[in-house]
This record gives sequence, C-alpha cells and structure tokens, in this order.
Amino acid sequence: MNRLNAYVCFNMRAAMKKIDRLFSNKLEDIGISIPQSFILFCLQEENGLTLKEIGSRTLIDSSSMTVLVDKLEKDELVKRQLDSQDRRAIRVFITDAGMEMADKISSVISSLNTVLFDLLGEGNQKEFIHGLNNIVNGIED
Repeated sequence: MNRLNAYVCFNMRAAMKKIDRLFSNKLEDIGISIPQSFILFCLQEENGLTLKEIGSRTLIDSSSMTVLVDKLEKDELVKRQLDSQDRRAIRVFITDAGMEMADKISSVISSLNTVLFDLLGEGNQKEFIHGLNNIVNGIED
C-alpha cells in the first residue's frame, strides 16, 4: 500500500481530481466550466446577488469572479445591473438562457451523482454525506 493512501486528505484530493476531470469533460460538451455552473446554480436559487455574495456561497475567489461573470454575461447567461438602493453595488441576474443552461447542468450533475452513489454502494451514501458535512463544517477557514 502506498504510504500516501493512509492519509484521508490525499485520498479526498485524488477523488476530487478524478471527479473534477469527469465533471469538466461532461460540462465541456455543453460549453460551460465548473465554477460557471456553480454561479448559475447560485443565481437560480437566489437571483440578484452581488459578486461578493456569489463568491462567498460558491467558494470562488473574488479575483476569479469578475472573469467568470464576464464570460457568462458575454454568453448572455447572466446580466449585471446597478443596485437601485446602493449605486456602488452591482447585482447579477440569471437570464432565461442561463436558466435553461442551469437545467442542462442539473441533468449532468444528477447523472454524475448517480455514478458516485453507485460507487459508494448501498448503505454507505448517507454516512458518506454526513462525514463530508462534518469535515466541511468542522474545519475553520
């Protein structure tokens, strides 16, 4: 057994690299990146957020956020508007085309979830999700 395999962090990183590659390949077919898909889902859940709010919810750095939203806006999947109460704030809204894209992405994610849950095996799924949530919520940034 490889010594690295004894470390949970290594195994989680190895799994995420494979999942990212698989997810990226599937999203590439519909012309969108993983971070862009997260932005669309975030706006689908709550439309009209600021870049900072989106970044906080999607765990995307503010340095990357502008470039990602620029591309989504160029593709007419989102639009920016000045906040009527705070002229310094810019809000991002998902368009109808963005909603359609989010629906396509949802289908891709559902099929990916099915693959991952099948690999986990019956009975391990709830415990795995519970464990992941414990890690995410238990480690301070």
